[in-house]
Amino acid sequence: MFYSMVKTSSMHAHRPGRAEEAVKVRRVATHEEIAKLAYSYWEAGGRREGTAWSDWLQAERILNGR
Repeated sequence: MFYSMVKTSSMHAHRPGRAEEAVKVRRVATHEEIAKLAYSYWEAGGRREGTAWSDWLQAERILNGR
């Protein structure tokens, strides 16, 4: 399982006792997870040639919540 660290600035950093930056952890899908979902899109789309890249990008967006 892979994770990426994303730093976000705190809106209330000027208040005493608050951290200047908050760290948010977001899960990133594995290559295998993306491949499985992309393959299912390809099958559902009638196994058409030339759709691998768009199927992959769609699966990546869905799994990574973007």
